Amino acid sequence: MKASNECQRKAHFTFIWTIENANSLLVCMTVESPTFIVQSMENTKWKLKNNIFVNGTIHLAIERQEDNGPDSIEIEFELSVLAADGSPLRMGKSKKEFKCTTQYYISSFQRRDEIFFYKIAETFPNDTLTVRCRMWRAEAEISKVDACFARTRLSVDRRCSIWAVREFSRLQPEKKRSHRLYPTLDGSPQLILSLFLKERNGKNYVNIQIDQNYATRDNYIYSKISLLDSDGKVVHSVEGQEYIDSNFVEVLTFEEFFEKDELMDGKTSLLPNDVLSLRCEFIINAEPVWSKIENYRYLNLEDLESLTTEKSEMHLSEQGESIIVCCPFKKAFVRLYGEEGLSDINLQGGATSLPAHKTVLNARSPVFKNMFTQDKRENISKIIDIPDMDGDTIRRLLLYIYKDTVQDLQWKSARDLFRAADKYQLLDLKKKCSLFLKSNLSVSNVCHVLILADMHKDGNLRKGVEDFISKHDNIVFDSNEWKKFKEENFRLALEIMERIILSINQSNY
Repeated sequence: MKASNECQRKAHFTFIWTIENANSLLVCMTVESPTFIVQSMENTKWKLKNNIFVNGTIHLAIERQEDNGPDSIEIEFELSVLAADGSPLRMGKSKKEFKCTTQYYISSFQRRDEIFFYKIAETFPNDTLTVRCRMWRAEAEISKVDACFARTRLSVDRRCSIWAVREFSRLQPEKKRSHRLYPTLDGSPQLILSLFLKERNGKNYVNIQIDQNYATRDNYIYSKISLLDSDGKVVHSVEGQEYIDSNFVEVLTFEEFFEKDELMDGKTSLLPNDVLSLRCEFIINAEPVWSKIENYRYLNLEDLESLTTEKSEMHLSEQGESIIVCCPFKKAFVRLYGEEGLSDINLQGGATSLPAHKTVLNARSPVFKNMFTQDKRENISKIIDIPDMDGDTIRRLLLYIYKDTVQDLQWKSARDLFRAADKYQLLDLKKKCSLFLKSNLSVSNVCHVLILADMHKDGNLRKGVEDFISKHDNIVFDSNEWKKFKEENFRLALEIMERIILSINQSNY
């Protein structure tokens, strides 16, 4: 009964902080909330922190910021993690004296491995973590209470690649085979995977070393390497988490990943055509997409009951990607997607026709704006025929325009959406597709991506292509794709080869 009464006690100030893409906390050691102001406590400024310590425990902290308030203020505070219905899953409470820059932690809420591998659905409903801070001014009576809502959207660089190690049986001890994974976000490091054999107690073991290149800041990385059989099933896997120091190349090494003789004994299923198949998965932390205060509310005490459960609505796309609606206007804007009754235009590609709204298209794309304001034919017509796009690309384009969402991409869909984004001058969408294409380069598609980058004047994508060709020059130049490309695009092929030769000459000096 006492605990129940404690939960119902009216707080002088309530701060509710929603963290989207909460699974990203797996590689984020510290996440900070936006700074909030508590008017009823002499306009003092505060911030919450979600910290993961080296031993794997998760702590919540409250910190007073630099402000013009009193030198010291005594505050009773309660930090809790909320369930989907707004009820506390875990709670900690304390009373402390705060000076500027003073911070206090609530003791461990839970171990990270318990949350991410056993209680993820409970703690992160819809991939969202909600933290509540309730505050009381010690020895003070306050007639009106404050409330504040904030939201932070996390971001991570996720990479997954199948590494086919060919002619594995010919691999000699200490000789390395390499595989590179390019970043999907700016500032994230390039990863270089090296596979080699190392002897121990008379047996040869496969070792996998992970190095980084071009890291512009320190990062945390989660890695998982899986051995696949001929049916693509996981036979063995290892995983680990490590800190990437931008000043050092080596990140971590999975020693004795698998014994070579065991692979050779199961050659039919594990080495089909003498190819070792590894699935390489990585999650690297990145800067938050954004973090902001949504609104403040100043209420009478009797109006506080709804605060613990009031949360923005969450809509899930059919692919499971979350779209957070944080204000009525944005909620209405999102609901317009696919709304046929109020649409005044249709975009048609092939046999597919999708409804849209001129006002929305006009606001998002300067090309559509020009089309509707200057081209009288398009302004009158109810259908815009787009012969160079198929229905799936138009659907993905509209999904981004209305919901700012990019669904799971494959190589072809990323290529087509890249072209569409460039055509309609949706620069952020073009950048997202460009990063995906750059991180999924291969010998079979690098020539196609080079043509794409050159045609659409994407310097970053072209630079990524040139780097890939430079690092795999023998394989690329010997491929049928390059030979055909060189015949059809002689000027471009000559430019690339000249750049690579120049780069090699410069590196020799």
